[in-house]
Amino acid sequence: MDINACVIRLGQGERVSEALGECLDTPDMTTIGAFSVSKEHPTELHYHDYDEYWYFTEGMTTVTLRTADGQRASYRVSAGDLVVTPKGIEHGHVPEDVVKGVQWVSVIHPDARRGHLYR
Repeated sequence: MDINACVIRLGQGERVSEALGECLDTPDMTTIGAFSVSKEHPTELHYHDYDEYWYFTEGMTTVTLRTADGQRASYRVSAGDLVVTPKGIEHGHVPEDVVKGVQWVSVIHPDARRGHLYR
C-alpha cells in the first residue's frame, strides 16, 4: 500500500482514494472523540489491529507513518487534514505547539487487540 494515500488534504478538496478505501473496515462513529496533543507529550509511533482516523482542526504537527515492511514517510499536517491509518500501519505525531482534532476508529473485530501496539 502507498502510505502517501493516508494523508488527505480535505481542505484542498482531496478525497479518500479508492485504493485506500478498499482496505478500510467500516468506521464506528460511536468512537468519535476530541483530542488535544501538546509538543511536550507527542504521540509515539504505534499501530492498531483496527483502522484509526485523525481529523485535525487546529495547530500544526508532523505525522510519521511506517508500514510493516519499513516504508516510512513524514508529513506536515494542519487544520482541514485527515490522516487515515489502516490496521497495522504505525503512526505518531509531534505537534509544533498544541494540535487539536477529532478521532475515531473502525469497527473492532472480536479477535483484535485493543489500544496502542508497538513493534
